[in-house]
Amino acid sequence: MATRHRFLIDGHEHSVAVERDGGAVTVQIDDEDPVAVDATNSGLPGLFSVLVDGEPSTAYVSRRGAGFEVTVAGRRFTVDSATGGSKRRGPVGGLEETPGKVTAPLGGVVIEVHVAPGDTIEVGQPLMVIEAMKMQNEVQAPLAGTITAVHYSKGDRVDAKGDLLVEYDPAETADEDDPAGD
Repeated sequence: MATRHRFLIDGHEHSVAVERDGGAVTVQIDDEDPVAVDATNSGLPGLFSVLVDGEPSTAYVSRRGAGFEVTVAGRRFTVDSATGGSKRRGPVGGLEETPGKVTAPLGGVVIEVHVAPGDTIEVGQPLMVIEAMKMQNEVQAPLAGTITAVHYSKGDRVDAKGDLLVEYDPAETADEDDPAGD
């Protein structure tokens, strides 16, 4: 089964599909050809030995705020979630997101639901997984808050992109809650 993610790579949004079949992993970015990838931790934190389509290389991954900085073959990239952690408010689900509502990125079948009303959520936290055409698409929280309604259960069919999946009360920032920061 493949999982699909949205990332900002050097500030540009990309769709990334990761397919795991036994021990083999392929990665497809946008509509490019899939690439076979094998990564092994070298024993040092953040340093990996990597085979990309059979070509050996090394990769160094380090935290950069809520995202990562990745250096491969002398090229450095910044990688952030396109669904959270930034002030950019582009499409997170199916349509332009409204704080407090998360919509479907596409139609499909709900195969996992990770939240229920009353749950506290953080930016980027998985809310549910929708499967379409044998691809698993993880829907993540665009903002922190508290779940107020979940409109689909495991096994339900989401008809179309933009259908309302989850409602939540966005968390207020510490500055709004307590100007003194206490």
